[in-house]
This record gives sequence, C-alpha cells and structure tokens, in this order.
Amino acid sequence: MAGRYLIINADDFGMCRETNAAIVKLLREGRLTSTTLMAPCPEAEEAAQLAQDNGFSVGMHITLTSDFPTMPWSSTAPADQVRSLLDSEGHFYHAPQDLYQHADDGEVEVEIRAQFAFLTQRGVTVDHVDSHVGTVYGLGGRSFLPQVFRLCAEHRLPFRLPKSENYLKAVFQGAVPESIAKLHRQAVAAAEVIGVPLLTSMFTSPHRASELGGYEPLKEFYLRNIREIGEGITEILLHPSYQNEAIAAVFPEWQKRIWEFEFLLDDDLPKVLEEEGIELVSWSSAPWDQF
Repeated sequence: MAGRYLIINADDFGMCRETNAAIVKLLREGRLTSTTLMAPCPEAEEAAQLAQDNGFSVGMHITLTSDFPTMPWSSTAPADQVRSLLDSEGHFYHAPQDLYQHADDGEVEVEIRAQFAFLTQRGVTVDHVDSHVGTVYGLGGRSFLPQVFRLCAEHRLPFRLPKSENYLKAVFQGAVPESIAKLHRQAVAAAEVIGVPLLTSMFTSPHRASELGGYEPLKEFYLRNIREIGEGITEILLHPSYQNEAIAAVFPEWQKRIWEFEFLLDDDLPKVLEEEGIELVSWSSAPWDQF
C-alpha cells in the first residue's frame, strides 16, 4: 500500500565530539531515524563505539575530501594504496575538483571499501551508503558510482540517490541542465539493474546561514517541504551539532548546524508529521519493495 514515508537523517557522525553528542541525543529521543558516519574523521572511533553501545544502525558517509584545510582528514586505507587521493602532505584534497583531477578509479574503490571495513570491524551495523558533499555522483565531472554500486549490491544496501529530479531542481534553482538530467537517469537505471534500492525523493536546506539570517526561516523551509512530501520514501538530511568553537572559527556556516539541531528538537516537527500522516522510518525499516 502506497504511503508517505520519511527518513530523518543526520550526516557527519564522527566529525567532532559536539556533533556526536547532538546526534546521540536526537537518536535516543526519536527525533532522528538515521545517521551517517564518516570513517576518516577525528571522532569516528567514538562515533562507532557510540553506535555499537546504543545499538544504532548507521549509514556509511563516503568521505573523499577534507572540509577544512586547517583541520585536514586523511585516508582510512593505507596511504600507499590510495596515493592518488592524497595531497603532498598525505591528506585528502580540500577541493573536489582536485580529487576529480588526480583520483585513480581503483584507488577510490580501495578507500570506499576501507571505510566500510572500518565500520563493520568495529561491530557497527551499516544500513545504507551515501556520499559526503556528493563527490561520488559525477556532477563535478567524475562519477564513482560504479564503485559504490558494487559495494551496495554485494551487501544489499540502499544508496542515497533519489529517483525524482526534485533535489536536482533545488540545486540548480529551477531547470536541470540536460547533461545532468541524463547522468541522473543513467545512474537511477544502473542502480535498478543491479538491485540497489533508491529513495523516491530527498531534500535539505540549500540556504547559507547568512542567507537565512536566523532560525525561523530555516524552520519554515523544513516544515513547508515536509508538508509537500509525496508518496514514496523521502529523506530529509540535516547536519545537527552542538557548538564547536574551533570549527566555527574557520567555518561560519557552523551556525546553521546549531539551528538544525534546534529544529529537530522543536515540538512543531512531530506535530506537523502527525497532521500530515507521514510515517517515520529508518533505512532498514523503509518499505523499499513498494517503491
């Protein structure tokens, strides 16, 4: 039977202790139904232990770049096996374009599988796969989806890729360029051929903190989009966190993460979900066979 199903996901589990603490609180209180863990990040070990201790299933948030040049991340695989993914100092490139220029396809697959092994070897149950800052999708000129789909198919894991073009329309603020639309159609078809379950739709706020100007516009955006959810399996992806002064000093957008944490604790969120008859699901409990 068709219905409106929603996964509420927090990305970036493992980035820092403040993010870990926020995500654990939200999962324990039922405000999230999912999170995704970044194996190369400084607090990934803590996140994996928290997931195991609490019985949380998590997604693997494939991470192939460093967000903050002043706080670089490096490979989960041995460096000599993934040299093409690393800069002269042995860290992931900051700019995705540098990754696309230098990366060897085989070494990308080595790193992806090393990140998966990092989680499973620590007793973490992985329930889906997705991509940090979208580096695997091919929108920047290189696609690493074949490597991802092979892993997903082997372990029967769904992947964060919406069948609908709605997310792309939000990214491009209207009409999707035909070259991108074609890549999207090909990716959806390739996933379906090998049996990788996909989302119906997904969304996140595209607005920077400076554009939002405060909490209320962010809340309004999310509640409006939740009300407009159609039939199928939709994911809303957020980045909630407590304050981290060191990161906020080099990344002003951290304020938006504080607001998203506040939104997930806002009592208007469950109220709207109930009014709309939207059923919360996790990646492992979603009815993939219906869609």
